[in-house]
Amino acid sequence: MPPQLVPIEAKEQKIGQIFSDLYAFEIPAYQRPYAWELEQASDLLGDLLDSMEKKDDNGGVYFLGSIVLIKEPNDPLAKVIDGQQRLTTLTILLSALRDLTTNPEKRFDRGHYIFQKANPDRGTEDRFRLLLRPRDRAFFHKTIQEVGATDSLPDIEALEGSQYRIAANARYLREQLELLQESKRDELVAYLIQRCYLVAVSVPTAEAARRIFTVLNARGLDLTPTDILKASLLDRVSASAERGLSDRWESIENEFDRDGMVELFGHIRMMYEREKPRLALEAGFLKFVSPFSGTPEKFVSDVLEPIAAAFGLLKENETLKQSFGAEAAKAVRSLSRIDNKDWVPPALLALWMRKPNQKSEIAAFLVRLERLAYFLFVTRTGINQRIARFAKIMNEFDSEAPTNSPSLNLTDSEQLEFIEELDGDIYKKARVCKPVLQRLDEALSSGGASYDDLVSIEHVLPQTVDPESEWATLFPSEIVRDEWTHRLSNLVFLTHSINTKASNWDFSKKKLQYFGSKNGSSPFLITQEVLQTESWTKEHLEKRQIRLLEKLSEVWDLNFSKFTSLDGFREGPAADTQSGFTNSAAIEEKRRAIVKALCAREGALLVKNGSALFSSIDGSVKAACTISKRYASGSPYWYGYAPKWDNYLSGTKRSFIVLGCMDRNKAYAIPHDRIAKLLPHLNRSGERHWHLTLEENGSGQIELAVPKSGSRIGLGEFELKLE
Repeated sequence: MPPQLVPIEAKEQKIGQIFSDLYAFEIPAYQRPYAWELEQASDLLGDLLDSMEKKDDNGGVYFLGSIVLIKEPNDPLAKVIDGQQRLTTLTILLSALRDLTTNPEKRFDRGHYIFQKANPDRGTEDRFRLLLRPRDRAFFHKTIQEVGATDSLPDIEALEGSQYRIAANARYLREQLELLQESKRDELVAYLIQRCYLVAVSVPTAEAARRIFTVLNARGLDLTPTDILKASLLDRVSASAERGLSDRWESIENEFDRDGMVELFGHIRMMYEREKPRLALEAGFLKFVSPFSGTPEKFVSDVLEPIAAAFGLLKENETLKQSFGAEAAKAVRSLSRIDNKDWVPPALLALWMRKPNQKSEIAAFLVRLERLAYFLFVTRTGINQRIARFAKIMNEFDSEAPTNSPSLNLTDSEQLEFIEELDGDIYKKARVCKPVLQRLDEALSSGGASYDDLVSIEHVLPQTVDPESEWATLFPSEIVRDEWTHRLSNLVFLTHSINTKASNWDFSKKKLQYFGSKNGSSPFLITQEVLQTESWTKEHLEKRQIRLLEKLSEVWDLNFSKFTSLDGFREGPAADTQSGFTNSAAIEEKRRAIVKALCAREGALLVKNGSALFSSIDGSVKAACTISKRYASGSPYWYGYAPKWDNYLSGTKRSFIVLGCMDRNKAYAIPHDRIAKLLPHLNRSGERHWHLTLEENGSGQIELAVPKSGSRIGLGEFELKLE
């Protein structure tokens, strides 16, 4: 008797149907926790908004992929085998949209996408439409699904694991939605419910569901997209030409293997499409790569083979060095270490379009491409922004030589953000730290090091200090330890695994017996320098940090001296020794004049509470006073506004951020409540400074730039005249 076939039901459903009485979703206890981070949540919202704005170009619909369910026909109970991340994030998004709705009737109606109200006529009971794993279920109800829950989200620092990611994504999505006008939020709800689709694949058994999941996600050795494209191409050639064209195709596939061939075709598609792909590779390739629809021989000869040769060149560093020089080879080797390949299409396009006399131009392009890619990598820029930036570069190839592409340049704001991220707790950026340290070590050693033996990254000052160790004496302040433990200057490479017992050894023993090899040396210059250091102190860390940042700034052509001259960029003795820093005595003289003028205007004596912070005796008046020199290029005045300054000024009615200019006899005392409202619309370096930039209008008046809204605010009413 033949085996019975398991019925499979696959339906393309609108999101309004997904979050309806048709389905009662439940995440089984054995499923992994919610894992999406800010990058994925940001990509989802960005894709939805982008697709909504371009609905006339994409047919007015957006496909969100598929979900696999254990579900009986005519029974809404649906256990989720694949699709938990999307369903959970969509629930968070819909909950935030519900809670931001001001019209009570609309808010009530939108609650139906989150909660199913009991209805005896329909045989339904009170139930949230999505039940997470039992461990997270109550938290998700209280934090997200209950009406008004996203109005007061919990402190994410007190959470961990999946609950941290749920709350962090909810906070991010809520903040981004708040920036939209309510009419735009209403448009988003309508687009999401009516025009966005999921394919719901339903089978009645767990075994069948897992089999479908495997087919959809692993595919084994089933047809790849490039297999399908190959068949399409060969269908259009004569029998006599088929064998030769097939052999040429397969020779490329043999060089890069099946996965590499799919990657190559993805890059070729991006070279033509120049937007984040929204179609499967085989469909998108047919739509956007116009030469593929032409003569097959011409496509292989003029497109596939030369681009494949360029792709191979990017993988052969020694050949690349012979063709374009050592610096270009270093740049590409460094690029290969980052966690995305979005830089590859513009690199392939430049190599494909190059002329025989453009070797130096291509070398310069690859070096500048590395700088841009590492800026986007270190600052953890989202995939949509990365793709858009690289697409602009490719668009500019149409009218410019590759090295003249304006989008390759980093603006002053981007350079500052890059430097600040490199200056921060780089070790905590798990995917970023190792590639940056390798690039730094290469630069220090003039590229002679090999990283085949690299095993781990270790801290000199240990992450956890034993109170009885020498480290507790060298670094008695926990605040100082927290400030320096995870920064560049405190990190070294090891050729062996980390030994936690050795972390608190005295410095002299640790460097010789733990950091060094059997002969007392290290193949890595970043580690050798530590072996040659007599003592490890805060002062040494400060000087080493600046020297390492200067080396990376040299590698990536960053104007380090310009941005480290910003008032408050770094405090401490090391700053005074660096060339290019604004004279600290001149800054303090200007600051005294500004504070004196503010005291006179406010009728209060302000005393110093920090390098830039001031307060009246009774605390009723507070100020953060920061100074900028005038810059010859870009915005004339630059400031970094630190979160600790914002916290200091908060809660005091008469509090001001005071912006001084070294070449002007005026300053601008902006009330804190005015600045606080602008912070979401200013550029920011991660969790560090907000960027404040002052511009001059045509009349020479000073205005504060608000980059995310594209506006400026005149500062005449806040003017403070100095004696």
